[in-house]
Amino acid sequence: MPGESITPSSGFPFLVTMKTTFKFSYFLLVLSLLCAGHVRASLLSDEEARQGVADLKSQQTVLSRQQQTMDERVTRMETALQGYPDLVMRLDSMSQDLAQIRGRIDSLANQLDVEDKRFHDLYMDLDSRLKAVETVLPKPEGAGSISGSPGVANGKEGAVPSAGTAESGKNSLAVADNGSKPENASDAKTPSADYDAALSVFNAGNYVKSRKLFEAFVKSNPDDDKVPNALYWIGMNQLLLKDYKGARATNQHLYKSFPDSAKTPDGLLNLAAAWLGLGEPATAKATWKMIIAKYPDSSAAQKAKARLRQH
Repeated sequence: MPGESITPSSGFPFLVTMKTTFKFSYFLLVLSLLCAGHVRASLLSDEEARQGVADLKSQQTVLSRQQQTMDERVTRMETALQGYPDLVMRLDSMSQDLAQIRGRIDSLANQLDVEDKRFHDLYMDLDSRLKAVETVLPKPEGAGSISGSPGVANGKEGAVPSAGTAESGKNSLAVADNGSKPENASDAKTPSADYDAALSVFNAGNYVKSRKLFEAFVKSNPDDDKVPNALYWIGMNQLLLKDYKGARATNQHLYKSFPDSAKTPDGLLNLAAAWLGLGEPATAKATWKMIIAKYPDSSAAQKAKARLRQH
């Protein structure tokens, strides 16, 4: 009403409305700030995602180029290796041929050694026979008193040899020519004679018969000093007959049973040749090295060194 004054109690609704409006505005402000932050965060997440996608595309491009490069390298390698199987086959064939050639060389070397020993044994046999003949040839009686004058015999000047003396001389010469033994020699066969017979057969080139004779000698005379030599010649016969397994077994037996025999180093050379014949070059090399280590002063060691250089 006109002229009436407004009291605080009468203006309370207005203040309440203003206070409510202020709170609502504050709420709206806070809400808008929160929404703005969320939108900004969303925008940042989208940018990071786009950047990540770009990075992945870049990496994919690099990997694709690397894959292309690798494919090109593989293609070049495949092209270069198209003839590789044929090359490998040719190398294998050449290796086999080379191994056979080396085996033949060793076989020829062994044969040369055999021939050398054969001629040496023939010479020694001939020399021993000549000495035997010289022992049975008759010596002139009174040879020490012959003065050299004509008509001197039996130490008496002008004496003529009797018919009996001449006849005995003829008989002695006949014995020498026939190659028979002196009267005090035994007619029974001895181990030494059996060994010499087997060696003579070997020198004649009959390796089968020689092997059998040497085997019979070893069986009949197991304690004879010539058993190691007989084993060596058995192994040599087997090697020349290309019985490589037999030669291997015989020479191994020689080495194990008679390591200190003079024939053992040469037997080990034959063992190495047997290993080559059996297609075991590595074992042959090991055998040559063993000869050099165990028998350094032997002629077999020098031959082993030479063969190691060849292989």
